[in-house]
Amino acid sequence: EDLLEVDGILGKERIYFHASSKGAFLALVGVDVEAKPAQVKLLLKATTAGGEQRQSEIPLRIKAKTFHKESFKVPPSFDQMSPETLAEIRREQAAFASAFANTAAERLWNLPFVRPVPQEASASSFGSRRIINGVPRAPHTGTDLSAPASTEVVATNHGRVVLVGSFFFAGGSVVIDHGGGLYSMYFHLAEFKVEEGAMVRRGDVLALSGGTGRVTGPHLHWGVRLNNARVDPLDLLRKFSSQTDSIETRKAAAKAEK
Repeated sequence: EDLLEVDGILGKERIYFHASSKGAFLALVGVDVEAKPAQVKLLLKATTAGGEQRQSEIPLRIKAKTFHKESFKVPPSFDQMSPETLAEIRREQAAFASAFANTAAERLWNLPFVRPVPQEASASSFGSRRIINGVPRAPHTGTDLSAPASTEVVATNHGRVVLVGSFFFAGGSVVIDHGGGLYSMYFHLAEFKVEEGAMVRRGDVLALSGGTGRVTGPHLHWGVRLNNARVDPLDLLRKFSSQTDSIETRKAAAKAEK
């Protein structure tokens, strides 16, 4: 019997499934940059066209991955924060938490995803760990693209702009909700070209790149969250290239047959 709806749960996170063809449902699942190797289960709940409820589990294995590490020393003043700075950091944390709180249930994006600027990523970007004065710091949760100042930054896919603002660490920031728990982030921007609440299409200009926030020079920090997992944005380009190609091939073949 045909399935009418499919939903999933992985740990505490909802996994959004979307119908791709009659009786078939697809979902994107992300593994956080700090996830430990483990065997986990994806709980599936489905409703048939006749109203019957079905449930099953899919085992998933999280593999270990090694990221780049670098160690260096800085003056003690590097980490000294004034009360005003701490208040700004708390405002930043609250703003991003609010942006990620209510994703659109419907899928707003479609293939392919595009690079927000033409420049390549730095060699030790996503997931890199820094050890400063002997203390391990949080991993880098985005991909740094070395964009010169005033480079146009475009949306990687369709979605709704849920955050536009300037912050202590991230500087000028834009966040897009692509639906189904998928978000993209663009940090250290110099000039905004969109407003909160706007619907954008893949390739629309969001802002101009810059060196705002806590950075040493102009570049774009491009981040992606998928079901609250911080994942490598370049995976959206790497993992769907062959799928995108096959989809386009099928479309072309179908068009030729008509």
